[in-house]
Amino acid sequence: MINEKVNKILADILDLETEQLSDDLTPDTAENWDSMNHLRLVTAIEQEFSISLSMEEIQSIQNISKLRDLVKQHLQIS
Repeated sequence: MINEKVNKILADILDLETEQLSDDLTPDTAENWDSMNHLRLVTAIEQEFSISLSMEEIQSIQNISKLRDLVKQHLQIS
């Protein structure tokens, strides 16, 4: 459920199909993953899951897998 929600947010913001998303997708490999969309992504994730990411966590997001891990940590899901 979490992965699907994160994927939908990523696909919407990065203008990708969910099939194009993989755990190793990074800002360097996704054409639309620029600094502005990074902030939009963080904001959408925080709103969707009612969490607040620290600046350090936001800066640590270097791929989809890391983003999912952060969401799960905040929701205390393993």
